[in-house]
Amino acid sequence: MVLEWFSFSKGTYLQIMKFFVLLLLFASVQARSQNFDTLVDVGGYHLNFHIVSGKGIPILFESGGGDDGTVWNGLLPAVSDITGATLITYDRAGFGKSEIDTNRHGILNGVKALETGLKKLGYGGSIVLVAHSMGGFYATLYAYRNPEKVKAAILIDANHMCFYNEQRIKATQVMIDKQPKSINLGSYYLSMDFQNTIDVMHSAPFPDRIPATDLISEKTPFNDSADIADWIHCQQAFGRSAPNRKSVMAYGTGHYVFLDNQALAIDAIAMQYAQFLSKTQQDELYRRGFEYSFSAANEERKRDFAYYHSERYLNEWGYFLLGRGEMEKALEVFKLNTALHPESANVWDSEAEAYEKLGDKENAIKFYQKVLEIDPHSTNAKEHLQNLMRK
Repeated sequence: MVLEWFSFSKGTYLQIMKFFVLLLLFASVQARSQNFDTLVDVGGYHLNFHIVSGKGIPILFESGGGDDGTVWNGLLPAVSDITGATLITYDRAGFGKSEIDTNRHGILNGVKALETGLKKLGYGGSIVLVAHSMGGFYATLYAYRNPEKVKAAILIDANHMCFYNEQRIKATQVMIDKQPKSINLGSYYLSMDFQNTIDVMHSAPFPDRIPATDLISEKTPFNDSADIADWIHCQQAFGRSAPNRKSVMAYGTGHYVFLDNQALAIDAIAMQYAQFLSKTQQDELYRRGFEYSFSAANEERKRDFAYYHSERYLNEWGYFLLGRGEMEKALEVFKLNTALHPESANVWDSEAEAYEKLGDKENAIKFYQKVLEIDPHSTNAKEHLQNLMRK
């Protein structure tokens, strides 16, 4: 009976084998297409695009000034797993693997080149935008030129025109004028086009009809108090300017919010993307999002645990308590540190010092001797031992 399964004619057998070969080749192509780079001619020069294949409305990531598309690499796997969408990053002209036409630069030419590249790749229709810093201007101009295509935006500590008053524009231009022409043509022309960028953006507001989430860094990219206040104010004003927008303060993060709090950025992207899905698809997205958030929270706790139980942190905490005169508490911290890091001469030295300050000569000598067992060259331990012996 088993042999009957293989009793095909020679022609049938060859057809079956061809089918399986084609199937394997198709699977191989599909596997390769999941994650690939491609150079696209956008009119006499090439832009480099990185594609993570998926379904539904694609998500385009705009990097900040000075960054190429690789800045998003750490975010892409989780966003892909949760949304299932096609993800697109790219290097702006002169950055990463992209070329530049030095006769056609500036933000308007940059966005036109992006439009050409997306259209050639087959992604010239509906799209969701994610933008960081200077990328906020590019995303805004793209949305202004294509309001019917942009379905939502997630802006991450992004540039808003509200921030750029006349005084700041002049101060920025003075800094730019002093900048030498660098090897990186992308950075050079991005800087030199600053005034042109401001002029273009004055006439290109972000469309009110497009829903948007604006993530704001708590530790802004500025040191001046007026700059800090205005940066946060402008971000919040954008979030209040339309009923379909919201601004979220990303506590504890710097300018690269999506690196400092990856889970928050991913959640913001997923929540915006969910509105384009069916009820069943939304439920599945929320399930995957919850699993990621759970795992991310656990990893964060793991990192926190590692930090708060690190040799350096415990040592600093112990000396902080010594400085406040809380000798017994400091000693307990140093004991914990030696238990967790018994190979470190430094932590034994700290415990010995705590005993010495408490007047426990016997244990102080014992633990300074322990230091010398680990590090025979410790001059601090030798000096303290000599003093304790003389006493």
